[in-house]
Amino acid sequence: MLARLIALLFFICYSFLISTAQSVQDPDLKSMIHKSAFSYSNGEYSGKGWDLLKAEIAKSQFVMIGEQHGEAEIPVFAGKVAQVFQPKALVIEIDPYTASQLKKVSVDPSKYAAYFRQKPYDFAFYSWETEMALARQMTSSNIDIWGLNEINFLSLPTFFETLAAETKKPGLKKLALKKAATISLHDLPLYKDIAKYSDFSAYSLKEVTVDSMIVAFKNENAASKKMLQDLKRSIPLFANSSYTQRVNLMKKNLLNYLHSDITADAINMPKLLFKFGANHLSRTDEMNTAFEVGNLADNLAGAAVKKTLHILVFGKKGTSNTMAPTDNTLAIQPYDIATDDELKSLLPFSDQVQGEEWALFDFRPIRKAVKAGTLKIEPRLLSFINGYDVLVVFGQVSGSRFIE
Repeated sequence: MLARLIALLFFICYSFLISTAQSVQDPDLKSMIHKSAFSYSNGEYSGKGWDLLKAEIAKSQFVMIGEQHGEAEIPVFAGKVAQVFQPKALVIEIDPYTASQLKKVSVDPSKYAAYFRQKPYDFAFYSWETEMALARQMTSSNIDIWGLNEINFLSLPTFFETLAAETKKPGLKKLALKKAATISLHDLPLYKDIAKYSDFSAYSLKEVTVDSMIVAFKNENAASKKMLQDLKRSIPLFANSSYTQRVNLMKKNLLNYLHSDITADAINMPKLLFKFGANHLSRTDEMNTAFEVGNLADNLAGAAVKKTLHILVFGKKGTSNTMAPTDNTLAIQPYDIATDDELKSLLPFSDQVQGEEWALFDFRPIRKAVKAGTLKIEPRLLSFINGYDVLVVFGQVSGSRFIE
């Protein structure tokens, strides 16, 4: 009997020790979430979290801001990151031709209202107030703007006006300008009515139509011919028929910008600040089962023996721009991360952010614990943990406003 009692006590003690050891070795997620708060006041960030983030930025060659679109605070945050980082270029989710036009238009705010009355969505997300302010900050600071997307299907009038400016022959200029005018006349009334968005001209544009223009422009300069080839390449993407094709085009466009920096003897990567939807800047393929531009940038930096910093940023609660229609009273809607299917897996982090507070969370210790097998988390959250280095959450979010 005594022997059995001793054995039982030994088993209980052993089980307690093992359990204690496992509790040390197998931390739960909550115990690994550490908030470094900071604040935004009078146009500046301050506090521990901001100081830590600045230190990380200083060590990086590429800084990537993966965002939730439609939140007005994020371009402001990106602008402050740019002030610290001083990149050669801001790399964004528009096409190369739209990026060139954005640099021209952004410099003069007095002309914004007239421009956007005629071309409400010409710059995609940069048709919003704080996004345009970010573009203006870049141009005034001599920071270039690079666009990686397919042709913006809502900026076709500007595209054909640019084509007309490129060509030398009067007949071809007239053809391109007529195309611009026809599309503008058809599309402009549609922007205020989301029920008519499927009627935009881009959705009915056929490759055979562009082919006929390619033939007409066959003796034109290389820039004109390239524009038409890029337009043809973009047509399947207007209807989102091939996500992989879109991702590959983004990566191709990045390499086009970097071609002079990669030689047989050296890889001289410039400092670049990327700002895209969060799925595009992950370093893994876990978010969309595709290796996106964030992964390519990560590999390029690695080849140059440089560091990258992947920042995920979003607001907790307030309002957000749902992107359509181009009427602020309708497009800006209530927002709560708790009902956002894309981001609600991150509630354990955002729940720690109070009021108008900003906070920085480091994903890397959590990622290390997962890789070591001492922590298990659900797949959607894991895709963020593996894809990004740090998370920035701000408590109060306001919807981006269309420029009117």
